[in-house]
Amino acid sequence: MSPSLQVTQSVHRAFGQLIRLTLDTDTRLDFTAEEAATVSRALTAVREGRSAEREIYMSPIASDYEFSGTVLPHGLRIAVAGTALDLDWDGVERLARDLLSPPPS
Repeated sequence: MSPSLQVTQSVHRAFGQLIRLTLDTDTRLDFTAEEAATVSRALTAVREGRSAEREIYMSPIASDYEFSGTVLPHGLRIAVAGTALDLDWDGVERLARDLLSPPPS
C-alpha cells in the first residue's frame, strides 16, 4: 500500500499559521506560509517545464524533517523522514495548489 498525502492548516504559537504536509498518518512536515508558497512555485515551475531543476529541497524552520522532491519522467517522488510517495503530474499540480490554500484542520 502506498503512503497517503494530506495538506492541512495548523497554528503554532511562535510561527503562526503553518501548512502541514502529512504522509501516512504520522509523518508530518510543517511549512510556514512563505515556505509552502516557495515549494508550490517550484513544483509548478517543474511541472510546467519552466525549470530544469531535478530536485526540490526545503528544510522548514518549524519541522524536524526535510522535504525532498525528485523529478521523475512521469511526475515527482516526495520523500519525508524515510517515507516516499510518487505523484503523477496531476498530483503535483494538486499538491502545489493545496500548499497555497490548504483546508483548515
